[in-house]
Amino acid sequence: MSSNINEALPTTRRGFLQLGLMGTATLALGSTVATLTGCATSLKQSSQFKFLTPEDREIFAALVPQVLSKSFPGNLSQEAAMQRVLLSLDDVIHTLQYHNRSQMRMMFDALTVAPLRLVAGASWTRWKDMSPEQVNAFLDNWKNSSISLKNMGHMSLTKLINISWYSQPESFVSTGYPGPPVKIPTPVSSISSTLKAERS
Repeated sequence: MSSNINEALPTTRRGFLQLGLMGTATLALGSTVATLTGCATSLKQSSQFKFLTPEDREIFAALVPQVLSKSFPGNLSQEAAMQRVLLSLDDVIHTLQYHNRSQMRMMFDALTVAPLRLVAGASWTRWKDMSPEQVNAFLDNWKNSSISLKNMGHMSLTKLINISWYSQPESFVSTGYPGPPVKIPTPVSSISSTLKAERS
């Protein structure tokens, strides 16, 4: 499908503008369709999550192991590591500016609706039922696409996942990061000796 789009739109400034408009329209349509069909589930007040809906978390549950590859789940169990990453993702996205959060919301809603997910380059299958090969095919499609909107989507998703995982202490070993420096308090006696030496 993307090849047909590329043939129909020449590589000109006008063509890129059209692609951008088409991408924005697709995301907006996805958000609208998801809302009308009830796919964009509102968060429960008792939920630990401030932004990610159950559908969003299903998307990330499929993406995280493929993006992080062998570094996930590290020393944690699969369930514990996934919960840790999802909560971190939720915090990171929640702190973004309103415009960025709204763009993320449109993207997630579009990836939730099967027809739009298929148009976007993912499988018709629900995310939780996708094979690793199907998930990797989606990631490769967005990474290598000539459509800049897909490239930006891939960059956003992978950066968010990497930031959320590698900020966890359990992941420090896999990166060789020793952790934040430990501040060793200076003994009071040493401070007194230093002050006396300076005065003399």
